[in-house]
Amino acid sequence: MANRILAGNRASGGYGLYVSKTGEDVLTTTEGLAFDSRAGNSTGIKTMGEGSTAATAEIVHGLSYEPLFAVRWCTSAELDGNNIATKVFDPRYQQMISVTGGSEPDFSFTGYGCKAFHATNASSQKCLRIISVAPSQSLTIYYSYIIFHEPDYTGGLGL
Repeated sequence: MANRILAGNRASGGYGLYVSKTGEDVLTTTEGLAFDSRAGNSTGIKTMGEGSTAATAEIVHGLSYEPLFAVRWCTSAELDGNNIATKVFDPRYQQMISVTGGSEPDFSFTGYGCKAFHATNASSQKCLRIISVAPSQSLTIYYSYIIFHEPDYTGGLGL
């Protein structure tokens, strides 16, 4: 049986009240805690980073569940001379380049954007998948991400 509750000094955190998730030992778990008195209302960060892709990027997080995540992206047009983003978008934002008209317009997507979602890769590892969406051109998406220990409560939309 795993130790689930600790009130005192935890080797990887100091003094506090800690409660582990079911089946996890509060003294040794790496899966995040069910409760951590030091965290207040915030959620712990598992990993974060940045990168670029003209196709698909996969970030393997090593968690056994789908975690909460936040992704922001931009194109080279939003980078300044020091490669710092001056404007970023969340994955739900897509730039529409054109819509064909007529008596009944065709609202098919002809722009660019980014998608981010939970996936399982070819090695059966859970990951965050980030896809550059640019159907008519090869466009590099520059992205940053945070993966939290908190399970995803957004239905896969992320923050």
